[in-house]
Amino acid sequence: MRTGEGGLARVASTDTDMASGEISMDAFKARGRAMSGWAAVAPLLALGAVAQGQEAPDGGAIEEVVVTAQRVEERVQDVPIAVTALTGSMLEDKQIVTPSDLQLNTPNVSFTATNFGGSSFSVRGIGNLVIGRTGESGVSTHLNEIAVPSNLNATEFFDMERIEVLRGPQGTLFGRNATGGTINFVTRKAEIGAVDGFLDLEAGSYGHQRWKGAVNMPLGEGLAARLAAFKLTRDGYIKNVAYGQVDGAGRSLSGIDNDVDGRDILAARGSITWEINARARAWALYSLFREDDDRARITNQVCVRNPLPTTGCLPDEFGFEMPHLGSTTPGIFAGIAGALPIGAALGTYDFP
Repeated sequence: MRTGEGGLARVASTDTDMASGEISMDAFKARGRAMSGWAAVAPLLALGAVAQGQEAPDGGAIEEVVVTAQRVEERVQDVPIAVTALTGSMLEDKQIVTPSDLQLNTPNVSFTATNFGGSSFSVRGIGNLVIGRTGESGVSTHLNEIAVPSNLNATEFFDMERIEVLRGPQGTLFGRNATGGTINFVTRKAEIGAVDGFLDLEAGSYGHQRWKGAVNMPLGEGLAARLAAFKLTRDGYIKNVAYGQVDGAGRSLSGIDNDVDGRDILAARGSITWEINARARAWALYSLFREDDDRARITNQVCVRNPLPTTGCLPDEFGFEMPHLGSTTPGIFAGIAGALPIGAALGTYDFP
């Protein structure tokens, strides 16, 4: 069996008796083996032809994404790791605003927001399943190759270069042993010789206002700076039942708004890039994050309330009830301070 110039497989020779018109069984088996081999090769050749001839809808080449999944710049197609790379334009198109949105756009990834501002990523079922605050997650998160804590609830993406989600054990490649995977957040840095920027404005109900923008400018030969900022303000979605309460003298309690879970966030980044020569480049980055609001520090929970103030929720049960108030940190301290009856399961109580 050999392949001709046109890429078609054919039988080199057969044992045929032209006079009698008979084909020996050995020749028939040889032909059968050759044709079965061609049947297996044909789909591969066809797929190769389709792959070579496929082009992007606009007639250009398919977009090439460069990642640093192995601490060096490589095309994502060349990285021998299960990796999902999302560029800055992809984040905008898919409306990926917070880390929680990654679980809707990345396979085998889930994000859990925990109480008191904590959070946890899980990749292929491996994450942080311990209650203690000292427990390390099986998934490491990094900002510009620097490990950051998993308190990502308050974060919103702005001026991002890309996000890389690496699934599977990563060893100590990024500074710590990550048995589940690694998530790399890479921000845009100053670009040499470029003058550009953008400004996005957004407004909505509940006093919602969000704006983000960036500007890039050269500072001289081989030197550039970039400044990016983000601002979010809005009223809370939750009605505060404590609003309007009075003390024993009939005076309204101060410092209590009529809503809860609002936002007042300011974040900014400034970076400078210095191109030392054709093979060396250095950059420095400064980040700022400030939040002054009444963000709720609790989240939705799967719970069936325990009638006793021991564990808060019954084990191995599924429901959407509030935990036993007497087993929670607010309930315990409120009971000690006399603001609530000690051991109260649930309810609204007037103060004092």
